[in-house]
Amino acid sequence: MATITPSTFNPLLAHVNVRLQQGVSIVDADVNTLDDIRKFELRAFLKWFVGDGVPDGNDGYLITGGLSNSFTIRAGTQGPGGSLPPVEAALRQVGRYIVDGLDVIIQSDVAFTAQPLHTSQPGSAALAARLGVPVIAALTTPASDHRVLVELDVWERLVTPDEDPSLVHAGLGVETCARTRREWVVRAYPEGSIGPRLPGHSYSQLAQINRFTGVDVIPDGHIVDRRQRRLLSPPSHLVSDMLGVDPYEYRRGTGRPPISFRDAINALLAGQLPTTADLSVSPAPGSDTIRRAFVVDTLNGLTAFWISPRVASTNQIFSARLDLAAPELGFAPAAAVTSGVTHIEPTAVALPNGEFVVAYQNGAIGGAATDVVLKRANLAGLPGAVEQPVAATAGSADETPFAVLVADIVTVFTRQAATGTWSFRRYRHTDNTFVDANPVVLHATAGVAGGLHAAAAGGVVWVAYVTTAGNTMNLLRFNPAAPAGTAVDHVVGAPLAGSDPFVLGISGTEAMVMYKDTALKVVSSGGGTWATGAVVTIPNSDTDLTPAAVRDAQGSCFLLATRPVTGSLNEIFLRRRDPATGVWGAAQQVISNPANDQNPHPVLVPGQGIWVLWRSDRPGAGNFDLFAKRIVTAI
Repeated sequence: MATITPSTFNPLLAHVNVRLQQGVSIVDADVNTLDDIRKFELRAFLKWFVGDGVPDGNDGYLITGGLSNSFTIRAGTQGPGGSLPPVEAALRQVGRYIVDGLDVIIQSDVAFTAQPLHTSQPGSAALAARLGVPVIAALTTPASDHRVLVELDVWERLVTPDEDPSLVHAGLGVETCARTRREWVVRAYPEGSIGPRLPGHSYSQLAQINRFTGVDVIPDGHIVDRRQRRLLSPPSHLVSDMLGVDPYEYRRGTGRPPISFRDAINALLAGQLPTTADLSVSPAPGSDTIRRAFVVDTLNGLTAFWISPRVASTNQIFSARLDLAAPELGFAPAAAVTSGVTHIEPTAVALPNGEFVVAYQNGAIGGAATDVVLKRANLAGLPGAVEQPVAATAGSADETPFAVLVADIVTVFTRQAATGTWSFRRYRHTDNTFVDANPVVLHATAGVAGGLHAAAAGGVVWVAYVTTAGNTMNLLRFNPAAPAGTAVDHVVGAPLAGSDPFVLGISGTEAMVMYKDTALKVVSSGGGTWATGAVVTIPNSDTDLTPAAVRDAQGSCFLLATRPVTGSLNEIFLRRRDPATGVWGAAQQVISNPANDQNPHPVLVPGQGIWVLWRSDRPGAGNFDLFAKRIVTAI
């Protein structure tokens, strides 16, 4: 055999071609390296961009049973019948499998024990020694129940004229170039006793066989197909057809569904809306408290503000942000917005320039020195931002603020503890000034601390708050652009029985208020009148608490509420209101955990659906942390 120069190919050198030069000898290593470059590039493509397995329309290397301590390796049926030239036969009439980027073929069925390297075959030991590989170990009748793993072993070796005389040129009587042959065998090992992994060999699992004590025959029912199958590059428009996303953007990670289609379909088949997994907002010691201060900012982030005693056991305002373009990264680490004395009851709005206005109180509920202040800055700048007084009544608490943004006006509603009355003060963010020199009484009817909720729509703010008379509410409309003396109108004729209101603004003339009475109820406003005579009672909601809702662009309303379940635990349920019929659907559980889940707050995110935040003591009884998840209403 002629001498072959040892291979000089090294793919890590990133050589992609061999270029001939004039007057320079061409040696065998040059041509061999050129071939190695081409071959490696194809192998890398098949391995990383196609993957291991059987191509679609092919069924090669299927393992079937029916033999004693053996099985059949099938070539599969593919392509046209009859005799074809070798090239056509190799393309259309063989079984094939890609292993680690190597395409191997099987031309006809073969029994496991009929492979030339099987230990039962004459000459197998000598053949194994010549090829430098182990013989194929035999399967025996099992003495105990166990599993057997069947795998494909692939390698390449050199073929010279000494082995294949056809490589000698008949006319000249001299050797031609040697060849490289791709070999394969199928091996089987008891699970946990896999054979040696040889250098230059690649392996892929084909099947798992369940074997039972004393049973020598292997039936089909004991074989589990483990091949990777149906390899095929789908047309690019499939992504657009299914998801409505440009294929190139999809490959960049944009527009990918938040959950698998399988999970989504299973949820829909069960009559539920699909949801993502629960996401921890900011776990830490100390019980966190929610105050409906969750906003979508102008930089496509979901920012949460809440109360926590996690530092020095003193309640402070904390914030954390989730990038909605990459929710899989989770919420950023929490940052303290305040420090020092107690700060509680946060409320927040996101400004068009990326900043936040965050209002809160700087003392306890009812504390004589408690005032309401606000900070304004981007998220990183809030801890160091200067506090601006909003309501500071001498000798009496100003407390439980609630802020709403309409155009360039942030209206902050506050409660004066001495009188129980709610007031408003307007802050114009475009020039950082207060429109009102001092808080202005919203309405003469007094209210309870923390009992107000408001929402903007159509240039106005719809307001509902619980009165001090007991289980009744006052409802009204507020116009931030009007003079203070005429800013309030559309007041309900008489306080409405109920508590825990949540306002859903629809337009400048329409709103809905969800609240708790003997059950969850809804009162609507339209055409200048609150329809207190047509209150809707939501079926089967007698025990539900803390209602909160969003309304999408199609007019569907989604109402979440806390519901007591087994023992002293709570879970969170959702209902949908059909925009065509106005009928509320059945409640479906969207948050479930063997802990106390409560106080849901939904946030509508265009193009994503609903993000809901809530608190749960799943870290430990009484230790509440914040959690979030996405309820998928659109893809």
